[in-house]
Amino acid sequence: MTAKSAPKRSPRRARPPPVAGPGTAADLLFAELDLSPRQRQIYLEATKLFAAKGFSGASMSDLAQAVQLTKAGLYHFVSSKEELLFTIQSYAMDRIDEDVTRPALAIDDPLARLTTIIRNHTRSIGRSVLDNGAFLSVVVDDSSGLDPEHRRRIDKRKRDYFALLRGTLDALASEGRLTPGVDTTVLAFTLLGMISWIGRWRRPGGRMPLDSVADQILRVALAGAVKAPKHP
Repeated sequence: MTAKSAPKRSPRRARPPPVAGPGTAADLLFAELDLSPRQRQIYLEATKLFAAKGFSGASMSDLAQAVQLTKAGLYHFVSSKEELLFTIQSYAMDRIDEDVTRPALAIDDPLARLTTIIRNHTRSIGRSVLDNGAFLSVVVDDSSGLDPEHRRRIDKRKRDYFALLRGTLDALASEGRLTPGVDTTVLAFTLLGMISWIGRWRRPGGRMPLDSVADQILRVALAGAVKAPKHP
């Protein structure tokens, strides 16, 4: 990869379902991209810096020091800080597509689809933890450092995912399975906020396994918004 080219994805290969075993998640990050060990190190360290300092607070000098390169040597591998952010955010959205969107679209029943979205998104965040405890999802929150075209592309992918979640809630409402008065847009934003915030408070090896965190989110969401099934 030259300084002007973005990393390419390797040919698709089978991958196990989302997991979050301690000490394994960081090893999976960027594994699908066609990167040399040095390039992967740069993307991992950039993700850590963006998560810790924010895009504007992290400098290319910080990154060069983290990967033990000169600043000139760093630019042999990447063309700009913005390119790094766009590649990282694109990769994160690829993960959401693979871990959440594709499995969810294969499910017809809206309640089962909603359950899959919440569980798989939670697990996907858990798989995206770095070895310093920061989560890839934190870096995806802020696209302000992207150029207008890249921001448009990332924002569209975020809107498409939001539309999937809200559409699932709309389907539940049309079947009379949502609590009356629940606004599906507000509920969709609330659910995404609950899930994405996991990346800011949970740390690997915490007292509650990731699946238990997903169960808690489901319990809160379904208890307040979804009607209990009627039993004969």
